[in-house]
Amino acid sequence: MENNNKDLITKYLADNIVYYRKKMALTQLELADKLNYSDKSISKWERGEGVPDIFVIKELSVFFGISVDQLISKRKQRFSLFKHRYLLAYFYASIAWLIAGTTFGILSILKVDYPAWHVLIYAIPVSSLVLLWFFFFWRQIKYIFLYFTLFQWSLALSITLLIGDIYNYWVYIIILPIYLFILFMFYVIYIRKR
Repeated sequence: MENNNKDLITKYLADNIVYYRKKMALTQLELADKLNYSDKSISKWERGEGVPDIFVIKELSVFFGISVDQLISKRKQRFSLFKHRYLLAYFYASIAWLIAGTTFGILSILKVDYPAWHVLIYAIPVSSLVLLWFFFFWRQIKYIFLYFTLFQWSLALSITLLIGDIYNYWVYIIILPIYLFILFMFYVIYIRKR
């Protein structure tokens, strides 16, 4: 009976490490780096061929944001509108578009002396900044580059629209070296470490 409980706990622990690692979009190597262990150890734990010591189990539970009991127990399925975390990011980004669309509609109906379509352009840097924040937190490099680029250039467009002179290119000339510098910093911080 006691051996059966050990096997169940080992299985639950292995399943939960795999589940929470994938939920955080981490590879075994990335998780190993965060815990200062080898990816072979992580692989062994996930296959149920070994169990980390109690200190590592505690460290894993803190890292995953769950209790030790949740880490070594059968995972309960919860109803969640946002099972996939990317949906959560896009949901928050869509709030900017909801506000921009509503504002565009109100300005158009009221016939305000302001080009209402500008509001839709302003939503691009806001929503891309929200997405950039999420993907930066999740360390998704390709999305960081994508949303940073979208944010940077849509911000430049928004500034030129606010100034009122779309043929004035000084904003783009100023933003280009900033953009290149930040891309270089991303490269140094994220890509060269691998």
